[in-house]
Formats: sequence, C-alpha cells, structure tokens
Amino acid sequence: MAAKHALLAALALAGAHAAHAAAPTYQGQLSSGSFAGTVAAESGPWTDGANWSLWTFSADLVAEVSITVTPTNASLDPYIAVWYGTESDTAHYLDMSSDGWSSLFIAGADGLSSWHTGGAGEPAALSFTNIYGNGPFVLAIADYADGVGSGQLAYTITASVPEPETYAMFLAGLGLSAALRLRRRT
Repeated sequence: MAAKHALLAALALAGAHAAHAAAPTYQGQLSSGSFAGTVAAESGPWTDGANWSLWTFSADLVAEVSITVTPTNASLDPYIAVWYGTESDTAHYLDMSSDGWSSLFIAGADGLSSWHTGGAGEPAALSFTNIYGNGPFVLAIADYADGVGSGQLAYTITASVPEPETYAMFLAGLGLSAALRLRRRT
C-alpha cells in the first residue's frame, strides 16, 4: 500500500511539473544601450519562471557587465537576476537566487546596491565581471508580489555589455602604443 501511495505521489509531482513546463520566451538580445520591456504584475522572484521577463546576452571573458532596470510604471517593484547558461524549460529556474538545472546563478538585485533594497517605482541594478565563459547569459526580471493585481508593468533596461569589437580596438591601440614606444627607442 505504501508503494502505491509513493507511486501516486511521484506521478502527481511529475504531472505538476509537466503542467508548468514551458520553453523560455526571450524578449530580446541585450547589448550596450537601452531596451524597453514588460513583466507580469505579481510575477515574484520565487514563483514560476514562465511569468518572468527573460532576456539573453553574451559577454567576453573578463568583461565588466552592468545592468539597471528602471520601472516606467510606478507600481513595478523589480527584482532582477542573471544566470550563465540557458534552460530548456522555465520550470528549471527554481527561483531568482539559486542555480537552475543547467545554468549557474551569477547575481540578483532588488535595489541599487546590496545595502539599498528597492521598492515600487525604484530601479534595481547589478554588475559583475565575467569569469564564467563566452556562452550565453540570461537576465530575468520579476515584479515582487505587491498587491498590484494582474496586467503588464513596463520597464527600461540600461545595459553596459562590452562587445568583442571593443576589446579588439583596445588591443589594437595597445599594440600600436607598444610599437611606437619601441620605434622611439631605436
């Protein structure tokens, strides 16, 4: 009888997972600049990832990445998080503070710094140095459960994600400076 209950519990859990299974839908690819988007009200950082606003981006190794999400709707209380790697199913993002099934949690933010938590209408910002690789990153944006109800809340992302051309130009300039210095010595 205990085996029957265990089997029924396992099937119910598998069915619940399948009911929430959804391939991630990305709102776009981030680079340096400003981007507009929306997120479901009450989507919360500890709820189903299918309700989050997801964006992808790439960054070179050792690049400094900075992202700020500013509400354009005063009711939005943003929480943001970044993972290295992508998931095939939004249910694989357990919450906005831990690793996914095949992605590594990098950072999360609920304000402009770890000492200043935000609130409704206030921006959330994070930055990190890419020590993970050249693969894809995912930015997730959620609205804290704040009594707004339903609907979509608007925001603007300001991102500083250095592109490969930036580093190529930097290295070319460094090489030119070295060549000129050597030429002056001779």
